[in-house]
Amino acid sequence: MSLDMSIEAVLKRASLVLSESGSDSPSLDAAVLLCHALEKPRSYLLTWPEKELTTEQATQFDELMARRTAGEPVAYILGEREFWSLPLNVAPSTLIPRPDTERLVELALDKAMLIDGDLLDLGTGTGAIALALASELPKRQLQAWIFSKKR
Repeated sequence: MSLDMSIEAVLKRASLVLSESGSDSPSLDAAVLLCHALEKPRSYLLTWPEKELTTEQATQFDELMARRTAGEPVAYILGEREFWSLPLNVAPSTLIPRPDTERLVELALDKAMLIDGDLLDLGTGTGAIALALASELPKRQLQAWIFSKKR
């Protein structure tokens, strides 16, 4: 008996596996990884649930799933994370922007609207906050400074 390789069946199996491996969002993780393997938007999964994966797509998806079940964050697997509607490259050497960081951008924007002048992101880290502020305030000057220990 052959394994059902339809999008719907693959997603159900992957969601179960990710749930058992401790993922906080197994269905979302499975869908995002499958979209990456298929090189299709999420709407494709909903529109064509009966479509069968090719051998190559299934192999790539299995590789992505192995990384996720081993605990690697989806953002590192894909090499990208959206933050403030901006696609940001991420790697294991960078922090993944979190939802509470978007709240910080909201608060900074509220304060920035009350003052004139340049803005400074001191100790910027990956630059996600500075990039978000710059995208919202294109007429303002913004500097982002990174500090590191001297060697």
